[in-house]
Amino acid sequence: MKALNYQTGKLGEQIGRKYLVDKGYQILQSNFHTRFGEIDLIATKDQKLIFVEVKTKIGDQFGDPEEMIDRRKLAKVQMMAEIFLQKNPQIARQYPAYQIDAVCLVLGPNNEVVRINHWEDLSSEMV
Repeated sequence: MKALNYQTGKLGEQIGRKYLVDKGYQILQSNFHTRFGEIDLIATKDQKLIFVEVKTKIGDQFGDPEEMIDRRKLAKVQMMAEIFLQKNPQIARQYPAYQIDAVCLVLGPNNEVVRINHWEDLSSEMV
């Protein structure tokens, strides 16, 4: 089951990356990780730095992917964003502010995209 979840997550990240690139985003890095966690995608668009959490589910019988993004998850992404900026001071200087987005996908039984939602600037959800 864990291997299937890993494969589904990686497929979702690939689809999410293509979706964002098609919308004009430039991907700076994928899968930035430390011992504290991981950020799926780090992107830029319109002079903004964006940390993207990608959530993928096959079917919706076990809930929506959005349900997996709660305040605790957003706080973890925010912590990872701060670590990324500390480790990359040149990017921190170039982008004095950042936002956290989520790309949520539901795939069908043959891994076709049934639904994709892009939730922008979830900062207000963190308060």
